[in-house]
Amino acid sequence: MRVRGAVALAGLMLVLAACTGGGVAEPTGSPAPTTEPAPTASPVEAPVDPCDLLDPEDYEQWRTGDQTPMVSMGGPPATAVCLMPSQWGIGSDVSIGYSLAPSESFERERVRLAGEQFGEFVEWDGIGDAAFGFSERLPMRAFYHTPAGHTEGWVRVGDHTVWVRVNRSLVPLEDVRPLLEKVVERVSPAMHEHPIVLPEECPAVDHPVIARVFGEVEYARGDAGWGCSYISSRGWVLRAGGVSLSSEALKEENDISDRNLRDGTTRRLPSPPGIRWTRSANDRVWRDLVTRDATRQKLEVNFRDAESGSRPTGVSEADFDELMDVLIQAWRDAVG
Repeated sequence: MRVRGAVALAGLMLVLAACTGGGVAEPTGSPAPTTEPAPTASPVEAPVDPCDLLDPEDYEQWRTGDQTPMVSMGGPPATAVCLMPSQWGIGSDVSIGYSLAPSESFERERVRLAGEQFGEFVEWDGIGDAAFGFSERLPMRAFYHTPAGHTEGWVRVGDHTVWVRVNRSLVPLEDVRPLLEKVVERVSPAMHEHPIVLPEECPAVDHPVIARVFGEVEYARGDAGWGCSYISSRGWVLRAGGVSLSSEALKEENDISDRNLRDGTTRRLPSPPGIRWTRSANDRVWRDLVTRDATRQKLEVNFRDAESGSRPTGVSEADFDELMDVLIQAWRDAVG
């Protein structure tokens, strides 16, 4: 009690000394130095949604269905991508993408596409710092959902690389050029300022299983509708994408799955009733497909080392099973 009383008394004296001015001599000497306010950091802009780089009317002429555009990620190098799913629910009619960090992808693609035999390549002046277009024409479809050709345009603006692709044969290059011009107007530093943008429907980058098996996440993009993509500091890529299938596409997917099982290219994994879960029998890759007939939903998961293109070293099948359990649960929670 004595200690508390002494502390309280000392505190009261300090308060009174601070509050009373009369009868107290002003301190002598030089005035106290004034401190400059701390510089404020430049505000970081909001993330750039790749689906906002163009307006719906810009690509509506090539849409075959009314499915909602989805955000995903390509790479590495990491690229934020907006996909316009086709009416089948497989593949995309139009896609738009931009690099999440400075990269050499523009020059690499320019060299690669300029050397393609089955297509038309053109350099464009007056768009960004450099731009080109490429139109590929294939004689036939390889599978029921594979586009017979595509037309794409690329542009570089400073450290930013942006591209637009239309998955359709005989689309004139000049139809893609105005889309690139519009995209250039919306290039922003925020494209590089937000390496991780995930909705709550995706497993968080610090999820215990993701952190243990996949490692530190360097880039991530996701869509509530549903898709989740991650690139780790180890150079590993994990992509999980769910789509709604048309009745025809679901039947075709199940037929393909049955053929693959008979041929031994995939094997079936235990799953709840109404769900088909298969895994590639190729021991160089981790690739799983999950379909649910009742809701016509399909989930595809790919996990690989970007440099080698094969399974990440040190990741066992039990590890991948744990990742799949997390992703399947998140997918089911999001789409039913």
